[in-house]
Amino acid sequence: MRGFTLVELIMVIVIIGILAVVVGPRFFDRSVFDQRLYYEEALSAVRYGQKLAVASGCPIRAQVNSAGYTLTYASACGAIAAGGAVANPIGGGNYATTNSQGVTVAPALDVTFNSLGAASGAGNTASFASGAFSINVNLATGYIGTTP
Repeated sequence: MRGFTLVELIMVIVIIGILAVVVGPRFFDRSVFDQRLYYEEALSAVRYGQKLAVASGCPIRAQVNSAGYTLTYASACGAIAAGGAVANPIGGGNYATTNSQGVTVAPALDVTFNSLGAASGAGNTASFASGAFSINVNLATGYIGTTP
């Protein structure tokens, strides 16, 4: 008297099967996660470079491109020569990495932060994964905006 008929149950199972075939692979595709990971790492590096420039008073150059990201000293500062690598505070070594996820970055970001946190440079915008994510550094204020 109450409940579902056999036909209704089979139709529900067929619909769930179709959804699993069509939608399922999207949940297991790592490329979106890898793109977001590289974007977040690069954003963190640029923000750290700005904070380091303010804290140390030394100009810091941040570069982000398809090869990777790196932070270097833009000019001589104390015992550090111009172009010297910024030390990574976590784990030591240089604050630089390669783009192991293969995320496309075009155009590349290349800015230098001064002791006030303001930026200078020709390349103040980086778009990741064909515009899915972007970092934009305001040259006048040094504000680092992101999309999304």
